[in-house]
Amino acid sequence: MRFFTIAFLLALVALCAVLYFLPGKITTAVHATAQEGYSVAATTYPIWVLTREVLDGTGIEAELLTPPDAGCPHDYVLTANDLMKVSSARKPMLLFKNGAGLDEHICQAALSAGKGIVAIDTGAGIEVIGGDDDDEHDHDAEEGHDEHEEHEGEDGHEAEEHHHHHHHGGENGHFFASPYEARKIVATIAAQLEKSDILHANKFRENAAKLDKRLQMLGDSFKGQLAPYADKHVAAQHNVFDYLLRDCGFETPLAIFADPETPPSPAEITALTKEFKEHGVKVIFTEPQYPDELAKLIGKETGAAVVKIDPVASGPADPPAGYYFDVMNRNLEIMKKALAE
Repeated sequence: MRFFTIAFLLALVALCAVLYFLPGKITTAVHATAQEGYSVAATTYPIWVLTREVLDGTGIEAELLTPPDAGCPHDYVLTANDLMKVSSARKPMLLFKNGAGLDEHICQAALSAGKGIVAIDTGAGIEVIGGDDDDEHDHDAEEGHDEHEEHEGEDGHEAEEHHHHHHHGGENGHFFASPYEARKIVATIAAQLEKSDILHANKFRENAAKLDKRLQMLGDSFKGQLAPYADKHVAAQHNVFDYLLRDCGFETPLAIFADPETPPSPAEITALTKEFKEHGVKVIFTEPQYPDELAKLIGKETGAAVVKIDPVASGPADPPAGYYFDVMNRNLEIMKKALAE
């Protein structure tokens, strides 16, 4: 009888272990062993680039669901080839998404196409700009960043006038273009990977700690070098730089496109040109992801300089290590030069 009891208990423990690791039973995390493995993917280019940095040195590759030159995927629809990346996966998959609505349609399509996928919102915990709350946005509310203290009490008094120009009908998901917010993205990615893979957990933590330090220093460089020009009014093609400029003390910038895929009408262009003149816009920031002819036209009419900077929304298919930092440091030099003139 005693032997039967011990055998029964051992069998029960073994059964629980098997059920625990079945891919079809995964709900909140992928728990991997050296034998079964798992796969990693990201919905958008900037999240993919940061995920690669966290995975560095582990031998684990991250898949990018969208083409590297897709830019901000507001209206991007996954192709059959894109969906094959998840439908053909034979391992449980961690899918890191941007969040704040930027790539929700992509994430849902992926979840429908594949099984054993766990989607992780890398924007969780980030104070998102957007919606009707923008006029009352507290620039000092970001936890853990003393860098924002000088914004206390700002109410974005001009946001109501041009609210329709600089939002995609709701939340702004472009926080990846801010080194300070990218710190939170990296922390979320690393924390989930640590839960999923204890074999490489120390390496994930080590990589994330290095990234956090570098991102903090990069954010401090932006703030320290651009904050002296924060009294100048700036504009952008669309609201991709709102978080970065907020870090540096700028008011929420005007934007040419509410949706970069839908150009404004002639009447709206006339109204935009008038608005830019009234606000005394000195610089219009454009992006390599979109044509800048309209920005140049408005710049010519208003006297504003038109300067191209890259939010790392797209890039090479095999970016080198440190790609995010290389691009953002170039942006800093370009922005500082343009604002100083």
